[in-house]
Amino acid sequence: MKNIKSLITIVLLGGALTSCNDFLNLEPLNDIVLENFWTDKSDVESVLLGAYSALQSEDCIMRMSIWGEMRSDNIVEGNNAPDAIRQICSENLLITNAYCKYNSFYDVINRANTVLHFAPIVAEKDPNYVLDEQLAHQSEAIALRCLSYWYLIRSFRDVPYVTEPSIDDEGGYMKFYVPQSPFETVLDSIISDLEYAKKGAMNKYATDEESRTRITKPAICAMLADMYLWRGRADDWQKCIDVCEEVTAYKMQEYNKLKSKQGKNCELALFNGYPLISDAPGGALSAGNSYNEIFGNKCSFESLFELPFDYNVQNNFVNNYYQSQDNEQQKSVGTIKAYEPIGNAPSTTHDVFNQSNDVRYYTSIKQRSTSFAISKYGYSTVSLTINGGKVEPSSATSYGSFRSKRSSDQANWIIYRYSEVLLFEAEAYIMMAKGMKPAGADSLATVGEQNALKDKAFKLIDAVNARSVVLDNDQVSNTNDLAKVTNYKVNETAVSKVEEILFQERRRELLFEGKRWYDLVRMARRAGNQKELITFIKKKHTAANSSKVDIQLKNPYAMYFPMYRDEVRNSKGVLKQNPAYKDDEKTEQAH
Repeated sequence: MKNIKSLITIVLLGGALTSCNDFLNLEPLNDIVLENFWTDKSDVESVLLGAYSALQSEDCIMRMSIWGEMRSDNIVEGNNAPDAIRQICSENLLITNAYCKYNSFYDVINRANTVLHFAPIVAEKDPNYVLDEQLAHQSEAIALRCLSYWYLIRSFRDVPYVTEPSIDDEGGYMKFYVPQSPFETVLDSIISDLEYAKKGAMNKYATDEESRTRITKPAICAMLADMYLWRGRADDWQKCIDVCEEVTAYKMQEYNKLKSKQGKNCELALFNGYPLISDAPGGALSAGNSYNEIFGNKCSFESLFELPFDYNVQNNFVNNYYQSQDNEQQKSVGTIKAYEPIGNAPSTTHDVFNQSNDVRYYTSIKQRSTSFAISKYGYSTVSLTINGGKVEPSSATSYGSFRSKRSSDQANWIIYRYSEVLLFEAEAYIMMAKGMKPAGADSLATVGEQNALKDKAFKLIDAVNARSVVLDNDQVSNTNDLAKVTNYKVNETAVSKVEEILFQERRRELLFEGKRWYDLVRMARRAGNQKELITFIKKKHTAANSSKVDIQLKNPYAMYFPMYRDEVRNSKGVLKQNPAYKDDEKTEQAH
């Protein structure tokens, strides 16, 4: 006889679903009186919240960062790093590496699929479950499923694609063996699903916190913008711009209400016409305000979707891998740390920070002897004294700087925020400009159009840059300060140069947020080769390892992680290993 207790344990408490062989993590929802549970809308809500809980698990958060960041030129191994981390950082990936397990995301997918299966059934039983509520729940479930697949295909390329829930065990465990679907097929499908889900999604919820920690229409727009840039069809650039403009429209409405209510005390400002949180609001004598709001106070104006943590549910990934309370006290780094040149004093030739008054340099890293700890997410508050447009270096301990480390790890994990949407839109304008081929010297209209697109892109990039660049004691620049570094001139700067400026700004703004490796892979896919990707990441490798990295990453499949060995073997031939990786005796010995 099936019972409801199993569902509470599996779905509400976020416990891992474990099948007899751990393949895809798709164990059916056994021991449940389904007909007794799925009776009203609260049951749908409960299981839906269980899908959010599964995405919030340490396994998922860890992989969002490791898959999207650790192979990049931002991160190297830190103190007491396990072998699996050293393998990833040294580009020596083995098919036995535990971080190649992806079952935690299929847990989210199965929960979402379960909601999508039962929501229409509940709607027939519960007269209080109105259509708008049903559509909103289904939109959330679709978005959570799409987001999970988005992480999977960017990390593994071709993956098993499952859209039906596992709700019984008829047919035995073999029915859960699903062959991989191509990257392009999955991407097309999740884009189509999100375009549908956007129609029924909520614009916002009752509270700001709920609006930032549950899927909304603006969050779906951000996801679509990201995916359009990866797919890169001729009409995808305009589609990306359109959904980004939708997000800006929402944010402008919110900004106008806050400005009207708070007046001069409003911490928001318009940068090139776009509303962002000022790093040093008018009259402030210190910088760091945008960090405090986005990463310290959490669920900020700029947040589109983030995973919440508190005293009861803590973000153990940040504690274990970034700068924890322990290594703050011991003046050491975490399991992973910043690639050392990122910590060098800002200059025009700096790997990331080419402006000495860029507040993000001081809020992202903290010097520990000759190493640099990742301090983003780790501090609850940061206050940096502004002195003639300058802030103290990250290594200083003198008066004028204050950083408060969290006593427990409650940092929310941010998946999408508004500043990234502005950079998505800039990238779309750049791609449109790159696609224009002037016919000749007298083709002035086309040249003019291309210049207009470059200017639109630069305006968006500069808005993100300007809010974090402190120029005076009481203001943040809202002018083209970035142009002073790049010497940007619309008639002289090639589109490729504007594209370079864009990816430099993305790296500064989204440092350590699980984005950089995915950016490098997107660049390589678009170029049709890995030349630029290899150039970037070889910098952090030793001379002895550099040639090996060069050879390995010339294989386009090597940009992606291998399938975990046991899952391939247990699938009895259904799953195929990434061709860039071999399953042989050497791998056995390394296991």
